[in-house]
Amino acid sequence: MSDSVWTICNLKGDFDAMSKRHHITRRLARIMVNRGITSEDSVRAYLHGELSDLHSAHLLKDMDKAAKLLYESVRGGQRLFIIGDYDIDGVCASYILEKGLSLCCKYAEEGEEGLHNIKAGESNDILGEYADRIRVRLPDRIKDGYGMNRAMVDEAADWGASVILTCDNGIAAYDEISYASGKGMTVIVTDHHEVPYEERDGQREYLIPPADAVVDPKRKDCSYPFEGICGGVVAYKLISSLFERTGIPGEYLRELLIFAAVSTVGDIMELKDENRIIVKYGMAEMANDLNHGINALINVTELDKNAITPYHIGYILGPCINATGRLDLADRALKLFESADQREAALIAQELKELNDSRKDMQLYYTEKAMSLIESDPSYAEDTVLVIFLPDCHESLAGLIAGKLREKYSKPSFVLTRGEESVKGSGRSIEAYDMYAEMSRVKELFIRFGGHKMAAGLSIREENTGLLRRMLNDNSSLTPKDMVRKFRADMQLNLNGATLEFAKELEMLEPYGNGNPRPLFVERDLRIVKKQVLGRNRNVLKLSVAPESAFNGEGLCDWGALREAIIYGEADEISQSLEGKKDIMLMYELSVNVYMGNENVQLVVRDWK
Repeated sequence: MSDSVWTICNLKGDFDAMSKRHHITRRLARIMVNRGITSEDSVRAYLHGELSDLHSAHLLKDMDKAAKLLYESVRGGQRLFIIGDYDIDGVCASYILEKGLSLCCKYAEEGEEGLHNIKAGESNDILGEYADRIRVRLPDRIKDGYGMNRAMVDEAADWGASVILTCDNGIAAYDEISYASGKGMTVIVTDHHEVPYEERDGQREYLIPPADAVVDPKRKDCSYPFEGICGGVVAYKLISSLFERTGIPGEYLRELLIFAAVSTVGDIMELKDENRIIVKYGMAEMANDLNHGINALINVTELDKNAITPYHIGYILGPCINATGRLDLADRALKLFESADQREAALIAQELKELNDSRKDMQLYYTEKAMSLIESDPSYAEDTVLVIFLPDCHESLAGLIAGKLREKYSKPSFVLTRGEESVKGSGRSIEAYDMYAEMSRVKELFIRFGGHKMAAGLSIREENTGLLRRMLNDNSSLTPKDMVRKFRADMQLNLNGATLEFAKELEMLEPYGNGNPRPLFVERDLRIVKKQVLGRNRNVLKLSVAPESAFNGEGLCDWGALREAIIYGEADEISQSLEGKKDIMLMYELSVNVYMGNENVQLVVRDWK
């Protein structure tokens, strides 16, 4: 039980009309209205969206210019140097560009006949064919830091590259791009991060880098209808535009769609608009054995390739991909995707899983250390923005630990670690705090910083860490109300309505994830009929609950009114806290539980009072 704030969404809409037009229940119509999905087109796209409903790549500013430059470079036999990033989005985006450009090179040399022999799962032989023309450079998190730097530009020039193509970075590399242009190279930026700006006379002056083409949906002069796409999707859009220009059939985008989906979920993009379609169809393609590396990772983590969900990407597959960029080099994850040999892919996938297991142990240790620091120092209770310095922690874990602190304390959180030349850190924010904007107000403290409203990265001199904590808190306008966990239910659902049929209908709203959460329901005046602690780690509390109205005067229950509820966490502790409680309120999700072939509805409890 918590001090969280509960509200029930009460948006108005013509639920009956929507129900009849789209053959859904009135309850489902209400949930969709709660999510702002009301127009005929948006309802259709949400429930039945197809790949043909994706926004045209041509609507992205500079997209046609970028595709034309790449087309001419491929036709001219020039060398292309891709600069990616070390996280899941950067690695997937790099693979999308590398594979897409290799296919374009093959098509330019041999025409459609050259692609006929490329089969699913065997097509990565083509990467070796064009390794002397297409090279991917992923930064070393420790040595290079985030994004493009001059050493990479020199490396590209020494290799003889005519074109530098960035993905998931580049929008903030103004000086580095000027340097590359000065060496006579064409530079194409594909990114999705916020455009840097300077405040002058109270106005923001945005600093678009001087590249030959800059494709970023967050450009203020870009008319793309949905700016919430990740770097992998921007890369996918570029390759789809290039395929269209080149004449390559769209079927060759199927494998790349998988990586656009993994990027979207892994980079925690909101599953709204076209992101829902990309993730839905990308996950479906995982069942078709289109990439040995993805298959191997699914196998080693013991998942069912026919039933992959955003949860599996976000919490099982994604962390394995990210672990190599955190604790080693991201090249290992890229090599997994590039693999043309099943046995090699299986070995790399196992290495990634083991690396992630090691990461989890380290993360747990330093998360507990951070919480101990906060709870042993009374001054942190007064801070509305947490700034924690863990000098010995691996810098790659800072963002993960910051996320855990944000979850526990409901405050924007920065975790700083000691790097080789400076202190580095990552931040994770709450909805009421625009992290990038607040960091911009104290930018003189940073050696380098970047990010967006909900997350950011930085480097800073160690002597400025205390000043950073003080200035961020002095500037903060957060109130206690901003720092309380908030749950917003879609409706109060009588337990009689919590049926297996309705739980199955809710599956029409999938895929769930950031920006499209599972529907939440609330029910009051419930009596606990039975409690049972389950799980090897005693981390599941199973309750049987029924409404007070289901009991007669002798306390006997109408057993047909019972529902099974599951609470995840410290089950013994939760069970004790519920001891002696007669009436409780539950905030819960509905799910379908399948056991030995039998299906039943269960309530997955998110909070209780």
